[in-house]
Amino acid sequence: MRFKRVLLVSPPSNSRYGGLRVPAGIGHIAQSLYDHSIDYEYVDLRIKYTFKDLRRKISEFKPDLVGISMITLGYESAYQMISNIKKLLPESKIVVGGHHVTILREKVLEACKDIDFGVDGEGEETIIELCENDKPIEDIKGLVHRKGEEIIFNGRRPVLLDLDQSAFPRYEKFNMKDYSKQIPIQSSRGCVGQCTFCPNKMIGRKFRKKSTSYFIDEIEYWHNRGYRQFAIDDDNFTLINERVYEICDEIERRGLKDLLIRCSNGIRADRVDHQLLSRMKEIGVREVGFGVDGGNDRVLGYLKKNEKMETIDKAVKIACEVGLDVKIFIIVGTPHETMADIEDSIKFARKYPVARVNFNNAIPYPGTEMYEYVQEHSLFLIPPEEYLNNVAEDMAEENFIPVFETPELSKEERIEMLQRCREVEIEVMKNTAYRMYKHYPFAKYAIKYFFNVALFERLFFKNLILRKIFESIRYSRLMNRQSQIKQI
Repeated sequence: MRFKRVLLVSPPSNSRYGGLRVPAGIGHIAQSLYDHSIDYEYVDLRIKYTFKDLRRKISEFKPDLVGISMITLGYESAYQMISNIKKLLPESKIVVGGHHVTILREKVLEACKDIDFGVDGEGEETIIELCENDKPIEDIKGLVHRKGEEIIFNGRRPVLLDLDQSAFPRYEKFNMKDYSKQIPIQSSRGCVGQCTFCPNKMIGRKFRKKSTSYFIDEIEYWHNRGYRQFAIDDDNFTLINERVYEICDEIERRGLKDLLIRCSNGIRADRVDHQLLSRMKEIGVREVGFGVDGGNDRVLGYLKKNEKMETIDKAVKIACEVGLDVKIFIIVGTPHETMADIEDSIKFARKYPVARVNFNNAIPYPGTEMYEYVQEHSLFLIPPEEYLNNVAEDMAEENFIPVFETPELSKEERIEMLQRCREVEIEVMKNTAYRMYKHYPFAKYAIKYFFNVALFERLFFKNLILRKIFESIRYSRLMNRQSQIKQI
């Protein structure tokens, strides 16, 4: 055995969404280690734990390998944390994985001298081969490593085609009390889309799916342990309609009741209709997200969405009519987009009684077509190494910072646009709260005059106690509403 004790670490996050959901990505790595009898521990610095807690865990566990999951936003602070870990464990090795490594590979090890290994793509098999010592380092596909002063990438590992071979996370050594009662699940991996702004296609475009039976095994596992709320994090859950119907039938056949399922990562509008959304609701789907991304066909064409606005409009309308909570995602300020185009996006955000709209500041991620376009035309207002560490894509006030400009939208117009979109986000959320409590006179008055959306978001995404209370209230409300419908 090359490595016997692995300490897994999630670096701190500056995202407004916080880390209150148990992390599925590192959960898959943990499960793979567990199933191969490799001892592991986990420290999540996104939540209440600090570097002092990490130092204590290092002292107690004495790992010979530290595994760190990285994203590109805020990568410099992760590099600093890695260097601090290396000072505590000079003889141990550090391996990093995640989107950041998959996109940049050797450049990550060049930038941070304290990283020993990088994992490209899905890491469950690569981490086991690295630990078990059955293969020489240079023969492990998907691995970036050092050989003297040279940094070597061993080549991409073929993606796992049979996802039933990959055990779903059971989080044996995670303190589940540290997280919300919502379990993230995946029925498939990969997306066939070609969106110009999305880094996910750099990781794996081939669509692969779990068998229906195996996917429902995961839901049943957590259902038997008292969990009822699930978030489907597939990149394209409804790509194959027949499969979604099979999943719904299997949930019903096994008698898995009182579920609250969210398609939280977004589904494509061109892959749903009234019948499918109605069936999904029957078995417990309560929320769907749509990646709208633009307000008219011109913008959608530039983004390579391969969808028409008419199709998106119809899908959102149907989802609202079916009675689902609908969330829409819109990216604003992309190349070629004008203020008139953004006004079209705003009009659409107000058109239907959606539960929430997320306008996202256009952030060019390395490896995407948008990044290449902005770089080729010298449009950056802030260099990538700065904005990737200091600017987030969400619409918090501190992020009203354009990172590039175009002939269509100047820096000043972009700031104005970001402020306006944030106002619409707040408006939509207040309208949602008002609809929920309009039958309660005092609550209705309080929402109209005192409801602070920014404060609510901070409490919901950052405070575990309040998050659990809100999720419990929402769950009870939805179950009561569903019971009333059945009685009718």
